[in-house]
Amino acid sequence: MQESRLTTLTRRGLMFPVGIREEIRKTGIRCRPQVEIVHQDRANQWKLRAEESGGAVVQLGHYVGFLGPDGSPLAWLQRVQSLMPNGTHAVVVERELVRVEMFRYEQTYDLLITRHWLEGKEGKRPELRSELLFLGSRGTLATELWGRDAAFRGGAQPTFFTRSGERSAPNSLWLDATLKVTEGVCCVGCKHCHLLEAGIVVVEEKRDALEVMA
Repeated sequence: MQESRLTTLTRRGLMFPVGIREEIRKTGIRCRPQVEIVHQDRANQWKLRAEESGGAVVQLGHYVGFLGPDGSPLAWLQRVQSLMPNGTHAVVVERELVRVEMFRYEQTYDLLITRHWLEGKEGKRPELRSELLFLGSRGTLATELWGRDAAFRGGAQPTFFTRSGERSAPNSLWLDATLKVTEGVCCVGCKHCHLLEAGIVVVEEKRDALEVMA
């Protein structure tokens, strides 16, 4: 793969030919791998915003989720519930995150794992930096997690090989996330998160009241 194409893939996520994009669109699956820079005016700081999203139909699946750079789960900022399945499930805003994106067509899988962070001088808009952690193409998994083998979801992942026929796998740090995103691309009519988790919401008014009492 050419370096410029690999750089674009690392920054933006998996890329598909026009025909495949159109077929995915027809299924109603809406997977948004984009990571964008946002500014928090009250805190006067820059962060990264991303959306866990996607799902599956029987024939194919496309899903993206996010976790911390140390492999730990991240808490969502906002849970999104919708009548329409296979769309956005939650929003996360962090300074640094790891994106795990997978595409499935029947029993063939593509997996992309990338790290994203902000870099720059204080007081100025930072730049988005991205690093490729793993890219697996045309992986295989005989288990039909979307149907007769659904009971094995969360415990199975595709096997990837290099061009020379050697087995290739993500670092063990990303094992749990890979299992979960594999579950996501086999979750037909998905309406829930597979990677982001519920966090503790701090209500500012309650916090301020406690500070006054103290």
